[in-house]
Amino acid sequence: MQMRVARMLEDQVRELGSKQAVASKMGVSRTAVSLYLTGRLEANGGRIDRFEARAIECFCDRVLCPHLHQDIAQEDCAAFRERPCPTSDPEALRHWTACRRCPMNPANASQEATCSVKC
Repeated sequence: MQMRVARMLEDQVRELGSKQAVASKMGVSRTAVSLYLTGRLEANGGRIDRFEARAIECFCDRVLCPHLHQDIAQEDCAAFRERPCPTSDPEALRHWTACRRCPMNPANASQEATCSVKC
């Protein structure tokens, strides 16, 4: 996923005009953006998974759901993962369980993100 997020951020730098503009929109430092784009964020104590999740949240409105194997709106992703446990539909229960383990779930921020980005 890192390559796709890096490409997305490079596109945002070109579109917004500077790394500072991208950093401001993300709510991170310009240094963090620079370190991520050069592949040195983790070596300098940064969390790549959190940085990528923040970039996706700021610049993408869709994500590739690993359970459904299709892209869905971030709002739909949040609705699936935050709903109560379904007890009468086995497929809905499998989806709910997958959402609990998904690296796109903010509760799993310590896991390495493996979901693809579709912007």
